[in-house]
Parts: sequence; C-alpha cells; structure tokens
Amino acid sequence: MVRNLSARLQTLFVLIGLVVLFGIASPHFLTTDNLLNVMQQSAINAILGIGLTFVIISGGIDLSVGSILALCGLVTADLLVGGASVPVAILGGVAVGLACGLISGLVTTFGKIPPFITTLGMMLVARSAAKIYSDSKPISGLPESFRALSGDILGIPVLVIVVAVLYVFAHLVLTRTKLGRYTYAIGGNEQAAWLSGVPVGRYKIAIYGLSGLMAGVAAVLMTSRLNAASPLTGEMYELYAIAAAVIGGVSLMGGEGRVLGTLIGALIMGTLRNGLNALNVPSALEGMVVGGVLVAAVVLDRARHRGEAKAPVGGWRRYRKALVVGVLAVVAVAGAVGIRSSAKMIGGGGDLTVAFVPKALNSPFWGQMQEAGEAEAEALGVNLVSLAADRETDVERQYQIIENLIQQRVDAILLAPSGSKELVPAIRKANDAGIPVLLLDTRIDERAAASVGAEVLTYIGSDNFEGGAVAGRYLAAELAGVGEIAVIEGISGHETADQRRLGFLSGIEGSPGLRVVASQTANWERARAYTVAENLLQAHPDLRAVFAANDEMALGALEAIDAAGRISEIAVIGFDAIPDALANIRSGRMLGSVAQFPSEMGRLGVKHAVELVRSGQIPPGEVLTRVELIDAHNVDDFAPPEQR
Repeated sequence: MVRNLSARLQTLFVLIGLVVLFGIASPHFLTTDNLLNVMQQSAINAILGIGLTFVIISGGIDLSVGSILALCGLVTADLLVGGASVPVAILGGVAVGLACGLISGLVTTFGKIPPFITTLGMMLVARSAAKIYSDSKPISGLPESFRALSGDILGIPVLVIVVAVLYVFAHLVLTRTKLGRYTYAIGGNEQAAWLSGVPVGRYKIAIYGLSGLMAGVAAVLMTSRLNAASPLTGEMYELYAIAAAVIGGVSLMGGEGRVLGTLIGALIMGTLRNGLNALNVPSALEGMVVGGVLVAAVVLDRARHRGEAKAPVGGWRRYRKALVVGVLAVVAVAGAVGIRSSAKMIGGGGDLTVAFVPKALNSPFWGQMQEAGEAEAEALGVNLVSLAADRETDVERQYQIIENLIQQRVDAILLAPSGSKELVPAIRKANDAGIPVLLLDTRIDERAAASVGAEVLTYIGSDNFEGGAVAGRYLAAELAGVGEIAVIEGISGHETADQRRLGFLSGIEGSPGLRVVASQTANWERARAYTVAENLLQAHPDLRAVFAANDEMALGALEAIDAAGRISEIAVIGFDAIPDALANIRSGRMLGSVAQFPSEMGRLGVKHAVELVRSGQIPPGEVLTRVELIDAHNVDDFAPPEQR
C-alpha cells in the first residue's frame, strides 16, 4: 500500500510540476476558466481510462474503445433526431457500448483468443458499423435539452462533475468489491486465481463489458459537447486512454494500478496539450512530448519491477527520481522550443494576435496558406499564431484548440473547420467571448449554426462546387463524353468534399456517355487513396478516369495506377494544384488539377481579420477566391521556379 501511495504521489508531483511550469510560462494558464477548461478537455480520455484501467490491471488490453465511442455517439444522435427522449437516447448509446464490450469479453474468454486480437477486430467492426449506420455522414440537429450535458452547474462543467462521480464509483468498485479484488487476482496470476476458485471467465467478461460501458458514457458526453456525432470520432482515442492509465501507474504487466492514478494521468495529458498550446508549440512537437512522457512512465514501471526483484529498498528509487526529473526537463525544453517556434510563427510583434487554425499542417495546401498569412501579418504588424491537430479528421482536438485560444484571449480566429457541424459549439464559445471567427476554405453547416446561435462573419475561400464543375467539364471534353469514371471523395458528409463531388457530377451532366461507376472516400489521405484505387482497378477493369477531391488523394490513386501499369490508360484529375501534382502534370503522368490559391485565402483572411479588429470594418459575408484548371498547357505558369 505504501509503495502504491508513493507511485501515485510521484505522478501527482509531475502534474503539479507541469501546472507550475506552464503557469510561469503563460499568464493565461492558471486562470480558473482555463483550469476548468483543462479538466473538460481531459474528461473523455479520463472516462475511457476507467475501463482501460480495469482491463490492463486484469492483464488484458482493449483497442476498440475509440471505435465503440463513434458507434455509440451515432446511435445516441440518431435516436434523438428520430424523436426519442433524452434518457432513452442516452440509454441506447450506453447499451450499445456495453454490448460491444461484452462481445469482446465473450470472444476473448470462450474463444481463447488474445485480447489484443479480439479488441482489434472489434475496433474494425465497430468503426465499419459506425460508417454503415450513418452512411459515413455526421448526424446533427440535436435537441437543446441534450446540450445540457455540456453545460455547467454552479459554474462547474457537467463533464467535470460526471468524471468525479464516475471515478469515485470506479475507485469503490476496484477497492471494495469482488470485481475489484478479482481483477487484481486475474492480472497477478490468472492460473492461480482460477485454482483458488475465482470464476475467471465470468469476471473477464464483466471487465470488458465495463470498458465498453465507459466508452458509451464517453460517447454520450462527447456528442453533447460537439452537438453532433461523426463516424470518424474517436480515432486514436484508445491509445490516449492506454497512455493515461500507464502514465498514472497502471502496470502493463497486469495486477497493479489505481483509477485515481489514471485520472492524474489523463490530467497530465490534458495539461500538456493545453499548456503547449498556450506556448504555441507546433502539434508535431506536442506529440513528441506526450510520447516522451508515456515512454518515461513505461521505463519507470519496468525499472520498479526490476528494482523490487533485486533491491526493494535501494537503487531503483534513485532511478525513479532521475526519470521524474527527466520528464519535467523534457517538458521544460519543449516549452523553450515552443516559445522560439512561436516567435517564428508570429509575424509582426504588434499588440494584436490573430489565430490561424487549419484542419492540419501536414500538407502543402495548408503550408501555403500559413506562409501567406504570416507574410501578411508581418506586413500589417500583428502576431499570427498557427495551431492545428495532427489529423484533418480530429474534430475534438480542433475544438480543444479553439477553447485554448479563447483562454489566451486572441483577437480573432481564422478557422478551417474539420467538421462543418461538430465545430459549431466551439464557434459559439468564441462568439460569447467576443472573439470574431472568420472561415477559411470550408463553410459550416448553416442549420447546425442556427441551432446553437453560432455566427461567423465571413467565408474566405474558393467556390468548391464550381471547382468540381470545372474539373467535370474538362474531363468530359478530354474523354469525348464516353467512359467509366471513379470519384475519390474526401470525408463524406463534409461540406468541402460534398460540394466538390456534387460540382463534378454537375460538370459531366451534359455527357450521358460518361458513367460514374464508383464513389468512395479516402479521408483526404494519399495512402488511403492508394488502397481505394487498387480496389477500384480490380473491380472496374474498363476504368478510364479518376477524379479526386484533393491532390493528396489524386497522387495516391496515380501511384496505384502506375503500379498496375495503366498510367497511359487512365486520366487522373485532382484539386488544389500542390507542387507534387504540378510536377506530375508537367511530366504527363497526371491530367490536371483545379487550383484554388490557398495563399490568397491566407492573405485575405489575415487582412480582413485585422481590419475588423482595428477599425470595426466588417468583411463581406463571402469572399470567393478564383479556381482555375491546370493542365499541361498552363502548368509552367503555376509551377514553382525549381520545376520550370
């Protein structure tokens, strides 16, 4: 007991050290609102962590909770939209999570299949089920009464209250009930537990059922927070929950750990993300720091076990102290690097700060937009802070970034929303804080915005429908109005992806000989588009052309077509005119791409934001940048100098 207490105190000291560090580094970190913000942002991970704590202590693992979360959220939202009462919808979502967990437990126990394999299978099944259930589209339009779950009681967020209640309950279950005692026994030595009369199978099923139940509860709360549900929600969340448990002292070897340690672990991760945002640390470095803390926690656990075997009182404790100091040192270095990085990202050093929040910063498109925005900020003498999620599909992370920027009291936010419906509540929070929001590249859903009273002042970007139509008309002419075409979409249900697809279909309407034989999503990703294209080539041997909703996907499809030896037979046209696409157009491998000039979006976004804040000049409701088809005839006019 003393040893466990020592381990928990050690983790608590790391959390306190982080709070102190970020409090010194950022004047906005230690405010009451921001600390409550950290708790809210840690809540979903903390709830998932409860289930993972029981599973890992029992010697197992659960890789399915992120996918189960997505499925449960969609079921809850669908029931609400269908007219079910709030309690019924909540019970429905939670019941689905419980059922998924019980299935994993049953298969693991009676099938004698390792939990890694079982839950990996459930992860894939639940994610696919979520996409099928929702037709790969988000569900929104939820009643106001359901939104109360994301409100507050006496100034304390409901999310925080729910987490506190759940952790008290989980602590009592783990320490005062048979389920808790048998969880430790199974994880310590499953064979010995069985020989001593513990019904191992029954309790393992219950443990995985509890993990699924917690995923269902987390799904309900996240759906309320986002005011929508998406089949892509929860990607990578299972890894975050495992990380929270391990950082909190739960041993991957089984048989050890406390839920309160997991709570501290989740708060450490939430504090890291919030604090690094406050220091304007790039997302890539943010992941490095969180990963470093996780690795340090695992090394700490292994060192402790070795120390107990060899020298229970001696050397390992010195090792432990060194590791704790090392973790804090890593964070301190990250903070210093973040400050330096932010100095590079911030342009003019003036008294105004504009935040640029793209979907991600992992493609040339967003890089061009950022560079142009930084140049304009420097010319106007204002600061530009750029923060983004690691993936374009991570809506919850973008939501958190907006919340953190509100706490930093930036003067304006330039947002390219990852979800046209899910980001609406975050925009409303910015509105309430008096921070104007201007949209870049992607619109938000007007009905979803109206439902919560969210307001954006302008949309700055291309006409995606017209861009798709330009591509369609061009391709129809190139194919002489005859042939089979495949469409590779971005994210189904996403405004940008839908508009480009619909525009393309409009562009080929005048050519009845053209037939779209397949339309599949690839989430804007090159690697996924490669796989999709491989499958399309097998299913449609007479395919003559591919239209991809962005160049990353077009290039993935191009490589698959090249690998099949059909590069001269199938025309590929993309969207964005990024340098890689232009190089392939110039070489004759790719037919064309629709240019939409992200540099103009970045420049105009900063320009209008600054005019608004400085002089109150309200920008037009819509500022459309031009679209233009780039092919072999004009590519040299657009290619960078090194390609000419």
